[in-house]
Amino acid sequence: MTTTARRRLSPARGVVTGMVVCLMVLTGCSSGPSADEWAAAVCDALSPWRTTIASLNERAATHMATATTSAQTRENIMTLLSGARQASETARAAIAAAGVPDVDGGDEVARGFEASLAGTRDAYARAEAELAVLSIADDVAFYDGVETLLTRLTDQYQGNAVDLAGLDSPELKQAFDRTAACR
Repeated sequence: MTTTARRRLSPARGVVTGMVVCLMVLTGCSSGPSADEWAAAVCDALSPWRTTIASLNERAATHMATATTSAQTRENIMTLLSGARQASETARAAIAAAGVPDVDGGDEVARGFEASLAGTRDAYARAEAELAVLSIADDVAFYDGVETLLTRLTDQYQGNAVDLAGLDSPELKQAFDRTAACR
């Protein structure tokens, strides 16, 4: 190859080399958040969710103490269920936005957290739909129906919980323990 041909290839090689380096950098940056970053994002999403659920329960209990009709009871519980459903979806979306932690099995863990909140959201939605169709014409039947649907909701809620003790990732276990927002 002539010197002139080599000179013409030199800029082309530089461009190709630059593109390869850029791709390598982009690929390196595309990995998920660290265990600490992900744990913080998850706990930052769960903290307002827990606060909202507790607040909704407190308000419902206060309103239930003064409810005198089945219609008032239904309205109070519907507010609780609707708010809890929305709070669960907000937390689920925040956890989905947190991405996948850069640890072994991170994809499975991230999916588990997201599925847990989706299941909780769906449990609230089912309870809301069931409550909406309960007849308030017969107080005894209405309150029996409410008791049944709240018992089922509690079972579904507990069945959707993520067990941090069962995490297979030592990095994530340690990250959750280290992260102040998780305590």
